[in-house]
Amino acid sequence: MPHATTTAISRPHDPPISLARLTGILSVFTVVLLLGGTDMTKVAVALPELTEQLSLSPVQVLWTADAYALTTGIAIIPSAVFADRYGRKLAYLAGLTVAIAGALLAGIALDPTALIIGRIGQGIGSALLIAATVAIIRASFPTERSRAFAYGLWVSSFSAGVGLGPLLGGVLVEHLPWAWIFWVNAPALGLCLIAAVMVLPTSRNSEPPGLDPFSIASSTIGIAALILALKSMPREDSALIAPALLCGGAVALTVFSLRQARLRRPYLDVRLFQKPVLAVSALSIAATAGVFNGTLYLLTQQLQLVEGRSAVEAGLVLLPLAAASVLGGVLSPGLKRWISEPNLLAAGFIFTSAGSLLLFSVPQAAHAGGLMLLGLGAGTVMAIASNALMGSAPPTRTADAGAIQESAFALGAGMGIAILGVLALEFSTAQNDDLGSGIDSALGLSAFLYVCLTIPAALIFLARRR
Repeated sequence: MPHATTTAISRPHDPPISLARLTGILSVFTVVLLLGGTDMTKVAVALPELTEQLSLSPVQVLWTADAYALTTGIAIIPSAVFADRYGRKLAYLAGLTVAIAGALLAGIALDPTALIIGRIGQGIGSALLIAATVAIIRASFPTERSRAFAYGLWVSSFSAGVGLGPLLGGVLVEHLPWAWIFWVNAPALGLCLIAAVMVLPTSRNSEPPGLDPFSIASSTIGIAALILALKSMPREDSALIAPALLCGGAVALTVFSLRQARLRRPYLDVRLFQKPVLAVSALSIAATAGVFNGTLYLLTQQLQLVEGRSAVEAGLVLLPLAAASVLGGVLSPGLKRWISEPNLLAAGFIFTSAGSLLLFSVPQAAHAGGLMLLGLGAGTVMAIASNALMGSAPPTRTADAGAIQESAFALGAGMGIAILGVLALEFSTAQNDDLGSGIDSALGLSAFLYVCLTIPAALIFLARRR
């Protein structure tokens, strides 16, 4: 969620934006972010149909499911620089145009390659939209309280879309050709494009980071190599390819970090990771987004492919997850009046962990109690950690902190789907191609790792914020 620097956007002579226009801005953002959230998950319930129609392999199924989120994570930093240099409104309009084109391309795909390219296009559009959205909020909303409300609505809208995606996808795939899973976005985003031209203000960062080709290449190569390493694991030759990609990605990201230390205005100020609260908040967002989206992906597969439920039934079963995540995202910021931020974050970790463990331990594929705990906890963690992350950055580095935050969201979600999807495939192969057992094993390991990761994170956060 890239932010502009305070000095670049808070000028005394700027005329205030009317309440009606602010309402229009939030309305556009809410619709677009809601649709963006559904793009993360509505495709999951259509995967059986897409597999049958386009002959997707297991690896292509995973690419179709998470190419959107992973591409968003890769493209978010360059998109933030684009928005700062050439204007947030221009970046937003470009994002809507690319997202519409990607959706149309995915809908007319005749083979897996075209489908995945369309999903990548949707991800690039999403990165541009996210990069512009929060920077526009910071430039347009005059008070800290109004900005906090706008940011809360942002998180809630996206979380609601993620949770509602399976139900929307189920309705579309059962009543319309599969292409409408993607085409449904085009008319809605087209109307938002017209509205955005009318209501969005024009702003840019007066001191943007430079367009450093070396930084762009090294960051993109590093993240892409790590993703490809995960994707190569189901292959028979993964024992050679995966370690090579992991090493290559680590080297590229190390080179990227060293490069930033030498630049007068870094492409991304990696020194921010020296702040414990920021680093722990980013890790918390990534881990929680990964568990939330990865679990949602596995449960849609479990409900349809193992239990034989329809796409609509799967979406209805998962509806409590959407409602609870919105509730957590909306209520938790307001609870800070009575409960400290560290305690709210710790409670979010506990709820998310309890929900994950319950979903693994209870025989039903999607226990309502587990779904509600997972959603409530995830919504709380992501809202509170986002606020803590942005609050820990100095005013001159809010854009960098925003890019870190959104990279954590997008890469966490994409990595969660990729890692849990690969684990489910590996476990099912080891258990005589029993997909149900493979999914159960992946969910169990996911819950265990999340608990192990968030306990020290909570302790560090509590120690630093009290």
